[in-house]
Amino acid sequence: MSDIKPIIEESLLLDLLNKSFDQPIEQLESIQGGHMAQVFSFRAGADDFVIRFTKENLGSFQKEKFIYDNFATPTLPIPPIIKLGEIRNLFYAISKKMTGRELTALSKDEYMQTLPSNMQTLLAIHQSDVGRFTGYSWIGDDGNGMAQSWEDALTSVIKENPDDFYGRWHTLFDTTFLDRDYFETVYQHMVSLIPFCSADRYLIHRDYEYNNVLAEDGKVTAVLDWEQASYGDFVYDIAYLNFWRTELDLASPFRDFYAQHGMDLSHFEKRIACYTLYNGLDGLRFFAKAGNPEAGQTVQKIIEPYLAM
Repeated sequence: MSDIKPIIEESLLLDLLNKSFDQPIEQLESIQGGHMAQVFSFRAGADDFVIRFTKENLGSFQKEKFIYDNFATPTLPIPPIIKLGEIRNLFYAISKKMTGRELTALSKDEYMQTLPSNMQTLLAIHQSDVGRFTGYSWIGDDGNGMAQSWEDALTSVIKENPDDFYGRWHTLFDTTFLDRDYFETVYQHMVSLIPFCSADRYLIHRDYEYNNVLAEDGKVTAVLDWEQASYGDFVYDIAYLNFWRTELDLASPFRDFYAQHGMDLSHFEKRIACYTLYNGLDGLRFFAKAGNPEAGQTVQKIIEPYLAM
C-alpha cells in the first residue's frame, strides 16, 4: 500500500504540529490507519489528538466535519475535527483522540461483548434525520447525495470517472490480476439483485468496520473515518460489516436486532447478497490498483457463495 499511503517526514510533521499548538508536542507516534491515510497520535498539553494525512483531496476531511456538525449525538460518538489543512500536496486533519481500542485489536470474546453496543451505534447512524438532504450515494459538498437513485449508486461500480480515486481504472483489466470476464459476471449478478433492494434513504457509513470503530469496556466510544458516508439502504452497512468477518455471521444478529426496532428487512438475504457483491467488485478493483493479488483472491472467496443467490 506504499503507493497509496503518503510518507511524512518527522521533521515536517513536528514543524506543523508546533505551529498548530501553543503547548509542547509529546508522545508522538505512528498508529495504524486505513488503507489510504497515514495516522499519528500525539499529546499537546493535557489533551490527546490524532493527525491524519492523505493524498486525496481535502473534501474527505471536510465531509467528516459536516457529519459531526449534523449527525453527532451521545449515541453516535464522532470525534470533532480541530483543524484542516494542506502541506506539500498532502491534506491533513487534526481531531481529538477518542478513548478505546479498534475492534481489530479485540479478541473474539471481547468483540462479542461489544456487539450490543455496536448494533445500537449502527442503528443510531441509520436513525439519523436525513430529510433535509436529497439524493443517494456519496455525500457532496452541499450535504446532498451525488446520485439520483440507489440503483445509479450501485451500478457506478463498473464505470470510470477520471476525477475520482480510481480514474481510468479499466486499464487494470490489462495490467493486473483483475479479470474482465469474472468482474462482468459478478457485476451482472449484482444488478439482478438490485430490484430486491430498498430505495428508502438512510445515512450510511459505508466503511463501518473494525479499524473505524473504537470500543472500551464493551461499549463503542467512537466511529471514525466518514469519508465514504452516503445516503442509501441501511442494510448496506450490515453487509459491509459482515464482509470481512464471515466466520461470525454478523448478519443474523443484526437482522434480529433491527427487526426489534421496526426496520424494513424485506428481502434481507438478497439485499445482503447484492451489497456483498458490490463490495467484492469494489475490493477487487481496489486491490488490483494497490498491487495486492493475495487480497484479491480473498475477496473472490468471500463473494463466491453469493453468486448462487
